[in-house]
This record gives sequence, C-alpha cells and structure tokens, in this order.
Amino acid sequence: MTSLEAWIIEQGLKGSSISALLSGFAERLTASGVPLARAYIALPTVNPTIRVFNHTWTPQAETVIEGISHERNPEALEISPFGSMLREGLMQQHWRFDAPGPAPFAIFDEIRALGGTDYLAHLVSFENAGAPDLRGIAIAFSSSRAGGFSPEEVARIGALMPLLSLAAYRIGLFDLTVGMLDTYVGLSAGRRVLSGEIRRGSGTTVTAALLFADLRGFTALTDQAGPPVIARLDEHLEAMAAPVVAEGGEVLKFLGDGLLAAFPITDERPQEAACAAAVRAAQVALRRNEAVNRAHPDAMPLSLDIALHSGDVFYGNIGAAGRLDFTVIGPAVNEVCRMEALCGAIGCTLVMSAAVAAACPFPVRSLGRHRLRGVPAARELFTLA
Repeated sequence: MTSLEAWIIEQGLKGSSISALLSGFAERLTASGVPLARAYIALPTVNPTIRVFNHTWTPQAETVIEGISHERNPEALEISPFGSMLREGLMQQHWRFDAPGPAPFAIFDEIRALGGTDYLAHLVSFENAGAPDLRGIAIAFSSSRAGGFSPEEVARIGALMPLLSLAAYRIGLFDLTVGMLDTYVGLSAGRRVLSGEIRRGSGTTVTAALLFADLRGFTALTDQAGPPVIARLDEHLEAMAAPVVAEGGEVLKFLGDGLLAAFPITDERPQEAACAAAVRAAQVALRRNEAVNRAHPDAMPLSLDIALHSGDVFYGNIGAAGRLDFTVIGPAVNEVCRMEALCGAIGCTLVMSAAVAAACPFPVRSLGRHRLRGVPAARELFTLA
C-alpha cells in the first residue's frame, strides 16, 4: 500500500469534508510527480435548495465550493463532458487539448486558461437504494504538462478512484445526514441528535426568549384556494422564519400556518439581549408578512399575530419509543401560545409578556391584565407603544 492510498483510507475513516479530501489528494498527487492544473469533484446531495456541490481545486486558489441550486441551468449536465459520458455509457474518458479543431465543451477553454492540457474524467456509481438521489460522483483531473497525463499516470489515477470515491461517499453521507437533520429538525436539535441525545426523555432545561407566530385566516384561505395555497404559505413562513435566523434565533417547529422559535439566553447573550432580538425579529416578520400580502393583491390577505415570552423550557426527546420528536415543552411554551390566541380579541398583532417588555429596546405600553387559558393568575400583557 502506498502512502497516498493509506492517506485516502484515513480520510475515509476520519475525514470531515470533501474539500479537504480533494485538496489533500491533489497536493499529494502533485508532490509525487503528477503535475495538476485542476482537480474537480461533483457530489449530488439531498437538500431543499442545493442540487449538487461542485468542488474545484487549483494550485492558485486551493478548493472552491459552489452549491448549484435546483433551478439553476438544469441542462448544464447534458452539455458537459459528464453528460456526454453518460449518454455513451462510459465511466472513464480522457480528452487531450492538443487535438485540432474547436473544444467540444466550454469547460475545456476555462481549463486551458489555467494552464491545463487535458481532461481526465471519471464517473463512479454508488447504486444505493437507501439514498437514491446520491447516485454517484463525478471526478476530473487536468494536467499542467504539455501533452497531458502519461498512460502510466492515467492508470495510476484510475487505480485510486475506488478508494477516493469511497472516502467521498462516506463523507457525503455524513454531510447528507447533517443537512437533513438541520433542515427538518433544526440546527441545534440536529447537532444534539448527532451527539447522542437520542433516548426518549433525554434533554435539558434551557432558558430562552420565545416567539410564537400564527397566521390569522389561513383556514378560510385553504377552503377557497385548495392545493396551490401551499406555495403561498411557504412565502409567509419564510417571512416569519428569516428574521428569526437573522437575529440569532432558531425555528423549533413549524406548526401548520405558524411557528415556534427560541432565542437562547446564555452568558454570551443575556436575557435583555435575547428578548431584544426576539422583538426585532417580530417587527421584521410583521413587515415581511405584509409584503407577501401586497404581492398577492387578488388573494385574501393573511394577518400575522406574534406573541413573545421568556422562561425555562425542557428541550429534548419526547414521543413514542419508535417515533421521537426533539421539541420544547413547559409552562413558558403554554403561556406564549395562549398569549398569541388573544391577539385578535385585544386588537394587537404583537403582544409580549412583562419579562420581554422589561427588556424591549423600544417603548412599550400596557394592554392590561388578561386571563390566559390554563394559567391560574392573570398576566399583564404589553405591545409596542
């Protein structure tokens, strides 16, 4: 076993990123006497916004990562060298740039500008029924030597492809797992699950400012609009969620036509700062929701109600033995939900508890004391002045 093969195996066991794998491989291959002008790996992913991640290494710029969205130029594969290989049923192809005539693919002109003299491409199929969208990997190398790679170098690189692809596959599966957990259960919850907090009842008590938002009139809209309302709902939920993330909060749950978010109170971000962040996020969410309504002048407008509160909550695994949910429960969660339910009756789109009002960076006014369902004592509620 060569030192390069041993290094690839180590990356397959311990490596944490495709970019580090590609950079390390290219640098070691160059150091062993194979001059590279460019190295490239494309790995598909299962991501709601990104279709594939392109990783491109050059001696001048190290590795650059580019995420390609689902909407961006879906025909790009068809007009690429890899598209040509797929149509012809080829898993390896070597193009030399010293052949006469125009370049058959636009990427070849870009590689020539980098000093590349050929294009050695490999397709490796993963064939995993459990992850059908992670179909395989596309890898390409270009030499900086006149005449391109020698036959011996082509054979050597080809012999390393199974190891390199397997290492990339393992890292790609981990990235896919992290991405799915971040997308579907949230960044904090996803990392907790990966760190081993997976037993029912396990979790921790955290103190946080809570934001509960809900659309008013959405049920009536679904009765009128039918399935197309989902696209409209996504616009409203984006209007609510984006300001939360921008202010350092986390969306814990999408609840039909609303959401529950938290702004953790920590030593680095004390209660006053966390509550202020929640207020700012709520203000922006209300403005963005109105912008969504204006973008649909012929549809029924949907008002957004938001309640803000703070307190201790239990954050952990709750559910049945075979189906768990990483969520938050506790009196503070109950209260913020009950507060939001009063928005219509009070005539305010934003209400906050005394704890949040005390930390609010803007003037507030009292809405009086109100009974919250399931809460023994009346609570004084506030809104922006």
